[in-house]
Amino acid sequence: MIEKDLVSLYLEDIRKYNILNKDEELSLLIDAKDGGFESKNKLILSNLRLVVNIAKGYTNKGLSFIDLISEGNFGLIHAIEKFDVERGYRFSTYAVWWIKQSISKAVISKGREIRIPSYKHDLLNKINRYIMEHVMKNGSYPSIEEISFGTEVQLIKVEKIMVEFQDIISLNASIGEDIFLEDTIAEQDDQSLEEEVLGEIGRRQINEIVNALGDREKEILKLRYGLDGCEIHTLEEIGKSFNITRERVRQIEKKTLQKLRAKYSKELKDNFF
Repeated sequence: MIEKDLVSLYLEDIRKYNILNKDEELSLLIDAKDGGFESKNKLILSNLRLVVNIAKGYTNKGLSFIDLISEGNFGLIHAIEKFDVERGYRFSTYAVWWIKQSISKAVISKGREIRIPSYKHDLLNKINRYIMEHVMKNGSYPSIEEISFGTEVQLIKVEKIMVEFQDIISLNASIGEDIFLEDTIAEQDDQSLEEEVLGEIGRRQINEIVNALGDREKEILKLRYGLDGCEIHTLEEIGKSFNITRERVRQIEKKTLQKLRAKYSKELKDNFF
């Protein structure tokens, strides 16, 4: 009941924000790129209904509707920050891809979660909702200190819960400036131009790079990121497979990504962009 009320209030609230025409959108994107906070905020607000429409397609997959919207909003903000006006296509085409990416990644993460005790689940939801509200209001992610203050949860508890479930967001690990492994995990349906570029070329390029690594490094990355047809695994699952600790897996993953960044950053940029 509370969930329905929250969704209803949210949907009612976002109806007051008008959809932008092409010229308005372009002007705001240019200003936002130059650091214009008000323009960025207006772009976010005017595209909230787009996020809701996309989120409807992911219901009954383990996440509540409000959580799907929250994840989609993160994707929308990421799209605004990365969009290149020089490419000449509509922002909505680009944003749809990033919104789907963000929601899909959250659904996948939910599907591979270890059963979480109810009190931790409640705390995670509380933190996630605060982050959503902060991003919507300020257009940026809050610091751990801000999360602690805003949720009235002790700083040490916030730190512990975020460290404990850090592996869920590890797909954000970058292998080059503005290039993320998450960018290569693409939806197979309704492919946009951006998905074809970042998905098909990107996934193929990443697999070629990974295959040049040592056997253990290669297998760990494949298992962590679902490359080359492998299923995505947690740090703990990989550690058991190699008879090493979860922390050791994380260290190997980090070192391997640093190696890829140093050796292939320029080549990846050339192929992606």
